[in-house]
Amino acid sequence: MKYRIHTFSDFGRVCYADGSVEFVAKDGCDNAGFSLSFSFPEWEPDTYVFLPACAYDGNRIRRVTRRYPPVYLPRELGADPEPLMSTVPALEPDGSGTIEVTSADCSVPAVGLFYPQKQQAFFVFCQQQCKDKNVGLTVEKGKITLQYPAMRRASYVHCRPYDMWEKLDSGVSVEKGEALSSSIVIKEYACSSVTEFFRIFFGIRKCLLADERQPNQYTRALWELMESRLNEVNWSGRFYGHDGVKEAQTWYMGWSGGGMVTAALLKNGRPQTVRRAEMTLDHMTSHFTPNGFFAMTACDTYLLDDSFGKEHLKNAMLVRRQSDALYFLFKQFDLVSPKPQWVAAAKGVSDVLADLYRRYESFGQYVDQETGEMMFGGTASAASAIGALARAGQFFEDEGYLAVARQAGEQYYRRFVAKGLTYGGPSEAMCSPDSESCYAMLESMMVLYEVTKEEKWLNYAKDSAHLFSTWVVTYRFRFPEHTEFARLGINTVGSVFANVQNKHSAPGICSASGDALYKLYRYTGNRAYLELLQDIASFIPQCVSTAQKPIRTTGKRPDEYPPEKQVQTPGAINERVNMSDWEPTRVGGVFYGSCNWCETALLLTFSELIWNENVDLELT
Repeated sequence: MKYRIHTFSDFGRVCYADGSVEFVAKDGCDNAGFSLSFSFPEWEPDTYVFLPACAYDGNRIRRVTRRYPPVYLPRELGADPEPLMSTVPALEPDGSGTIEVTSADCSVPAVGLFYPQKQQAFFVFCQQQCKDKNVGLTVEKGKITLQYPAMRRASYVHCRPYDMWEKLDSGVSVEKGEALSSSIVIKEYACSSVTEFFRIFFGIRKCLLADERQPNQYTRALWELMESRLNEVNWSGRFYGHDGVKEAQTWYMGWSGGGMVTAALLKNGRPQTVRRAEMTLDHMTSHFTPNGFFAMTACDTYLLDDSFGKEHLKNAMLVRRQSDALYFLFKQFDLVSPKPQWVAAAKGVSDVLADLYRRYESFGQYVDQETGEMMFGGTASAASAIGALARAGQFFEDEGYLAVARQAGEQYYRRFVAKGLTYGGPSEAMCSPDSESCYAMLESMMVLYEVTKEEKWLNYAKDSAHLFSTWVVTYRFRFPEHTEFARLGINTVGSVFANVQNKHSAPGICSASGDALYKLYRYTGNRAYLELLQDIASFIPQCVSTAQKPIRTTGKRPDEYPPEKQVQTPGAINERVNMSDWEPTRVGGVFYGSCNWCETALLLTFSELIWNENVDLELT
């Protein structure tokens, strides 16, 4: 791949040689900086632009300005609509424009390019910081620029219009003659496809920044703390609901934990907890929408929805909720003898999901829970439905379910994984690329392989795993010294970025243990999949607030929280691992409150991996 290297600074001399860039200040200065650029004279119009956990195909999805949580407008709905996302850093759909981010926006500070016509791949990896400030990564047509430190024209702030982004960056202070240097790794490869591009990245993602993961912190005391918290805070009297006194009466199945955390509780809970887990499944399998889906309820008086209060989305339901819940219901049939009511419910929802796909050739993102009509289709949101229907075909010995799973698996792989772009998983990120739908593809491909023993599904699982690995942090991020995560010494190796809109890393996969990675390792013998899972699992316990290690909250302003909310309660685990400054005042800090999906990921990791006699995760 042809490229030229350029160096620039107004403040001194810059040179690049032998994998290192060096700057020497010509005078003392309080706002110095320098840059290293790569220009590509043979740039192809359809060049795939990649920044790990930050940009996929340049995020070339049409952006619309919406407040959080962003929702679709009436004219934007449809069975196969144009993908839309909020105003995140992105190239325009035609490839023009500029992405300006920092090393903190990425799971690995790097930029990758794939030329599909010349079949070439290029990667440049850099370090996180220059003199305690994050390095900048800028990409535009035909050019990549590394800035030391970042000097963005404007900094992305969560779901704000571009003209409301903040100017946060400044240079570094240097003395006359002071030298600053930083390592860079450049790699080039012949590359025939997007999936090969990500296979290559999977093998080199730790080539520059790679630290040791956190030692094993999975103790009986930690499980007991989390189990007790669920029983004290999340138990409504009939089911395990959402965290909080008021919200515990609210039942959301599937994303992000309802009817899923019960898999861990059934296997490893105390007798009282096991009974309550069974009652939770009783509740889930006795409440349905008019068209046969599992229902979200509050006090048995009305159906909840995912409309976020928008009248035109009334009755909208995230299909992923259904597919997650159904997939985990089949998992729980392996743990306990299923009640007839559970089996009947699994059959009914399997029928509805299969019929949905046959009708639209997609599971979509949202459906009308009253009528079953597709409201917004076309995304990878409900990729877990593929695995759920494969399990339905196996359990009910029904080739019809398996046929739909095969068709959907092939179509979703071609439409999303093969193009290096999965989106639609969360209910409040529109079509922003995300890690959740990517992991769901991996898990579903593994289920199809286990059910059918057809080799192609194993290959699709490998491709999905390579793409998913891009969301996982490889190194120990240096948080600013004044932050809570710096005080706690949080080691970010193995934290998982959520999506390109909500630009935080997080403890675990939403809402899974990652056991599909272990299965992939066992079937292939490739320890790199095991090491990826080890990184993810090792990270999660650090984020649990305990009496011995309380985690203080960080407000958007100093007086946001009263004294009783300035420290997380024991057992609380928050989703925020803020490396990026998308929440400018919360870098290295968390808001007050626990997140159900993080609790679910932690408990499932205990149950499916740490305490599973068939798994040797080798955590130390």
